[in-house]
Amino acid sequence: MEVNKAGLTGRLFDGFAQTSRRRYIFLSNIETGVTRWCQNAVEALGLPDEYMLDCEVFWASLIHQDDREMFLSDMAQVKSGKKNYHNLEYRIKNAQGEYVICTCRGVVLEGTETEPPLFMGTVTNHGIADNVDATTNLYNIHGFWRYLREVKGSDNLYTTLLIGVNNFADINGVYGYDFGDKALRAIGSLLTSVLGKQVQIFRMDGVRFACCFVDISEKKLMRLYTQLKEEFAKGILVGEGRIVINISGGAVQFTGDFDEYAVQNGARYALQQSKYEMGSELVLFNNERLEDNQNTLELIEHIRNCIIDDFKGFYLTFQPIMSADTETVIGAEALLRWKCEPFGEVPPGRFIPWLENDPSFFELGNWILKTAMTEAKALLEKHPDFVLNVNVAYPQMARHNFRNSVREILAQTGYPPQNLCLELTERCRHLEVGYLRREIERLKELGIHFAMDDFGTGFSSLDLLAAIPVDTLKIDRGFVRDIETNTANQHIVKAVTGCAQDMGVHVCLEGLEDRKMINFTKQYHVYSYQGYYFSKPIVMDEFVDKYN
Repeated sequence: MEVNKAGLTGRLFDGFAQTSRRRYIFLSNIETGVTRWCQNAVEALGLPDEYMLDCEVFWASLIHQDDREMFLSDMAQVKSGKKNYHNLEYRIKNAQGEYVICTCRGVVLEGTETEPPLFMGTVTNHGIADNVDATTNLYNIHGFWRYLREVKGSDNLYTTLLIGVNNFADINGVYGYDFGDKALRAIGSLLTSVLGKQVQIFRMDGVRFACCFVDISEKKLMRLYTQLKEEFAKGILVGEGRIVINISGGAVQFTGDFDEYAVQNGARYALQQSKYEMGSELVLFNNERLEDNQNTLELIEHIRNCIIDDFKGFYLTFQPIMSADTETVIGAEALLRWKCEPFGEVPPGRFIPWLENDPSFFELGNWILKTAMTEAKALLEKHPDFVLNVNVAYPQMARHNFRNSVREILAQTGYPPQNLCLELTERCRHLEVGYLRREIERLKELGIHFAMDDFGTGFSSLDLLAAIPVDTLKIDRGFVRDIETNTANQHIVKAVTGCAQDMGVHVCLEGLEDRKMINFTKQYHVYSYQGYYFSKPIVMDEFVDKYN
């Protein structure tokens, strides 16, 4: 049936209809009851046509039943003239049959002698993300994902350079967030100015920017990064002032049928190396040969898929922690391992640092906690004071729902919290100290213990020892390896163990490999030992046979 399109046609509607993928405009002729929808709405929501007669009933059928009455009641007031606007948020079913949250805003325009009364407005689909960052006007992280998917399968050599701003928290703290937004725009402008049209630039999460090149040499990439550092060091103009920006950079190269998440994680890992270990020099992800790089990206993609596939190939080993006084077992550290064809057994040092930059690591961390607690319960009957140590990484501690996850896992497994010790890995030290202290204190209220792993390797270790309430320091094996002959390490271990004793903190020495090392360290205030002299990491069945 041909509908009456009076009052609903015109170039303005056609123009506005194309301005956004997720914001749909509509226009209703109140006299004829015909509504016109933009084509994006027709496609995304599965509407029967661009022009619809009495579409309110059909529209209501798409709305979630719990929100439908609210919508109908509000529209009744608009139709009766009690109000001339509509502003609601509700769930609506899209063309794929999934409910997405939408915000609908509409207003009534009174008719004239020549024009009918209209009801017009927009529906914003929050299930679709815009690709442009409102602060910098650059493409955002969603645009970055789209770019990677578009170039996937190409024979070209692609490079993603991830730029991180090191001192941005100080800028926000001193000048305020409005100034910070202006600074981000200026940073984006400088990146565009220096790199030119040869690159696509994206504003990523936080204060990171991804710069994507096609067929750029490592030499030229290094030269451009050096130029960027020099330009930012001169300062950028923000308002009437000029501020100096410090950046770090990590890059990854890829080609062919790659995994986009592996690309992002490789760049993030390289950026972390640049910022915390390489003095902000550009770090190229595994750049020995492109072939090695591709193999690593394929490995990361495979591991991510194994996480999704119910943690296929992952298993835990346990290394005993021994009393320094009696040299009997008092605990164990759970250690993650992965073995899967065609890669075989992959060393944890090869995949864990990259996984820690992946959103999937949070779920993997929960699996480690649950599996470790479940397996360690077999030891508690004979060793009621046995303490299970489990590493906790930055992506876990940084999530505000981590505490709830730990509580749920404790409840599911029935594992006693006083027999659990969470070891903070090195990157946890980069969390804001106040936040880290609060999270630890709340978990300690449950009875959970905390250890600081690899103590002495981070420049902030001593600061953190004074700021956060840990129960154990695990002195890094680098200080123990040659302790019998290295006088500097002897003095360091003596000072740390003495300080820890005064603070009521236990010390665990890691990396003990022979009897002579153990005998030498008896002179220090050490609570426990861990190392190959006692046992390599073994699966729980072997552990139970050996120590239960």
